[in-house]
Amino acid sequence: MVKQVRALERGLDLLEVLNAHDGADITLLAERTDLPRGTAYRMMETLIARGFVAKGSNAATYWLTRKVRVLSNGYGADASMVQTAIPFLDALCEKTEWPVSLTLPLGTKMVVRAHTDALTPLVLVKIPIGHEVPMINSAAGLAYLSQCRDQERTVLIDMIFAVPAEDAFEQSLRDRAVVDTLINETRSQGYSYLSTDDTHAAMGVPIMLGNRPVGVLSVRYFKSAVSRARASRLHLESVVAAASDIAEAWAVVQSDS
Repeated sequence: MVKQVRALERGLDLLEVLNAHDGADITLLAERTDLPRGTAYRMMETLIARGFVAKGSNAATYWLTRKVRVLSNGYGADASMVQTAIPFLDALCEKTEWPVSLTLPLGTKMVVRAHTDALTPLVLVKIPIGHEVPMINSAAGLAYLSQCRDQERTVLIDMIFAVPAEDAFEQSLRDRAVVDTLINETRSQGYSYLSTDDTHAAMGVPIMLGNRPVGVLSVRYFKSAVSRARASRLHLESVVAAASDIAEAWAVVQSDS
């Protein structure tokens, strides 16, 4: 039998107690977890240093912070979508030979939840799971925004414009008319194609559940090898079919849960 890490168990016990009580002092935490006060105190200080816990104004009460929500980013609906989509991503990668990614929305970003980088040699830079890309300057983001309801899209773009651009390319898109043109073009053609540097480009197709987008299926290319016209001619039909299959399969999973 693999030996369990007792210190990790104790840390999780403390988080569970804090989750059950809307704030707790060190006495309650120690009692509920059967820990010596000194041990409980040191562990709480560690959790504070990592940003998961904060002290109250009286320095005696501990509270969970919003950072604990990050621990659930990969769980629930996202996890269900990923598990459902992976076989379709693998099949699409085998057909196109280019890396395929599943990105899901989180605030004003699109987050890479799954990809096929390990299945193809046509990858210069492997993208880590959890990597975030801004909506207005990514193929995934444009595909998502193109299918949002007008009010939601307006709110998202307003939020994006309210903070400094992350790079020069995003700054070049800080023009409502430019963004509207890109989104309208994406909507009319049913897919996005965007290059953000001299090396890479990507095609994005929204995954629609009913009349709302829930994610984006993307294929990444070497810019020198695949133009927008070539990507559309060779792969658009397959990407659209895969996005539709993912949506259909996920709808079945949701209805059964």
